[in-house]
Amino acid sequence: MAFTFGLVVFGWILFRAENITHAWNYVSGIFSASLFTMPKYFPDIKWTIFLICALMLVEWCGRHNQYAIEKLNFAKKRYIRWAIYYAITVSILYFGNKEQPFVYFQF
Repeated sequence: MAFTFGLVVFGWILFRAENITHAWNYVSGIFSASLFTMPKYFPDIKWTIFLICALMLVEWCGRHNQYAIEKLNFAKKRYIRWAIYYAITVSILYFGNKEQPFVYFQF
């Protein structure tokens, strides 16, 4: 599945590029040494890693259920469920940024 995904993505590069040189420069830029460096504009890495780990933990604990939070019984406790809804909404508004075009069309 990963191999097929890789082929499709590279096919998109070829069809989107103006010519073969442009496509080659784009692919070589993907696999350059900058792949392993932290971007300068990256906000707070500790907060991001914490949130990723928290979400992965919830998914791991609920991996045998139909969806991850099925067995947490939020449906019975209405105030907890609504507190989570508000927390998600506030985090989207707080961490949201200005609208950006699809990343593929920036090149």
